[in-house]
Amino acid sequence: MKYIGFVLGCLAYSLIAADAPVVPVAASKAEFVYPDFTQCYEKNRQSIVYFGKTRAVAVNEKQAVAYLKEKPNEAFVRHDYLSNLYLFESPKPLIPVKLKPTVDLKLGEWLESLTDNSLLVVNASKVGKTSDELFEFAGKGEINSIVGGLCCDMYGLGIGEGAFIASEVLEKFIAGKSASFKELGARFSEDNEGITVDFIDPAFKDSKLNVGDKIQSLNGIRVKTLADLNDVIKSLKEAPKWNAQIQRGTLSLEVSLLASKPIAKKSVPKKVPLPQAKQESFFQAKGFAFDKNLNIINVSKGSFADQSGLKAGDRLMQIDTTPIETVLQADAYMAKAFSGEHHLLFDRSDFQFFVTIKR
Repeated sequence: MKYIGFVLGCLAYSLIAADAPVVPVAASKAEFVYPDFTQCYEKNRQSIVYFGKTRAVAVNEKQAVAYLKEKPNEAFVRHDYLSNLYLFESPKPLIPVKLKPTVDLKLGEWLESLTDNSLLVVNASKVGKTSDELFEFAGKGEINSIVGGLCCDMYGLGIGEGAFIASEVLEKFIAGKSASFKELGARFSEDNEGITVDFIDPAFKDSKLNVGDKIQSLNGIRVKTLADLNDVIKSLKEAPKWNAQIQRGTLSLEVSLLASKPIAKKSVPKKVPLPQAKQESFFQAKGFAFDKNLNIINVSKGSFADQSGLKAGDRLMQIDTTPIETVLQADAYMAKAFSGEHHLLFDRSDFQFFVTIKR
């Protein structure tokens, strides 16, 4: 009965806040009484979880989100460098809090900022900023707290300093529908129409992108999803120039996003190089080597190359999305490549096939 009364009171509060005008009340000697968020505290405190020393908020049965300015020691699923959000995955089932759209938030509305061991009553003082979706309230609040209203749903994640990140931003991040790339100094969101710039890093000077730009291709490679964009950026790490085809309003434009800058060489005395032991290349360590035409010379028995079915005469054509023309280029690519899986395209008597290799 007590909970039903609370729900009815919550509904009544919503109707009054939406329709009733503010009526001046005569001065009274009675002290002001803050709204009672006790039931919200009891309901939502179980949604506060910990990954090591990192406090986070459960947002579904498997995942929790946290705001951190420094990289945590604990393993995480995803990170966004512009919003400082981290997504964690729990091996045990979680009890998630319900997210509520900030479109329902009203200026001056009473809110609570709660963790598993604290409850602060605060007051909405600024309803968002269009650039970064931060909301402000009167009151300190704690980092990684649940900021919500009288109906106990979560408007956003507290980040301290009297501010919180909106639930809409959290939902996109959790679903993998938004991501920030330091190389481009921007955050992108993904929808059915493609990927769009929704925030520019203020520290990224001379950005050629604008909020609202839709990225269509990068260096001629078509991108439709954030995963596509991530893969292309990885493949272009060593490219001297990045040219993007974008849709800006009704205009279709090609912009140069970055270009290599010549490094001034200092005049230094010549040093006689010391003889060095010949180092084994990445491919030799995997059991094969190339001639000058990128044909495999031999395959070591029992090696990775042998187990992968490679044979002498197979010709390397491409690594990931990068065409390979020389042995030097192949060695340089793998020397600087990121850790993880890479895909090598070979040709054998006009039959082409891929071999996946780990760096």
